[in-house]
Amino acid sequence: MNYKKLDFSILKNIHIWRYILYLILFYLALVFFQKHKTFFTFFILLFLASISRIYNHFFWLPQLGFELYSTSTILTGLLLGPWYGMLQGLLSNFFAYFFSGKIKYYTYISMTAWGLIGLTCGLIRHLNINITVLGVLFVIIYEIITVPIFVISGARISSAMFHTFTHILLTMFIFRTLVPILYAILR
Repeated sequence: MNYKKLDFSILKNIHIWRYILYLILFYLALVFFQKHKTFFTFFILLFLASISRIYNHFFWLPQLGFELYSTSTILTGLLLGPWYGMLQGLLSNFFAYFFSGKIKYYTYISMTAWGLIGLTCGLIRHLNINITVLGVLFVIIYEIITVPIFVISGARISSAMFHTFTHILLTMFIFRTLVPILYAILR
């Protein structure tokens, strides 16, 4: 009796096993996300916010308003509650300035303001306010309150106004395009 040999050469191919391993790791990440959604949400937003100003470390640029700690603070407050929102506002702001190498007096003013905004977002999260309106409104309130403090503390008026203008424009763009999608996914 002549039995044909079964061809297991496909199993010897290392690339197949690598893809199977990737699928298993992806599945485990999804299971982890479902079981620990709060942990995952908080730290992913913290990571993104922390690296959002790193461009200031490598390139000399004027004080652009491009950062993600405002977005992550508002999202965390709305998704996870007031205490997580406050913690996100404090930590993400500090780490963003730390990684950019720009910790100065205004870092602590900004940390305090974003901590309070994160707390407030968590407290009003059940009011069903449009997330785009809420995000832009809080950034405008932040700028109205902190710009005079920054100027009194020694910042140049032109730098503060440039930062305010770019911060509001970029916030409007992010909160109209990306944040509603991210909010729906993380909710």
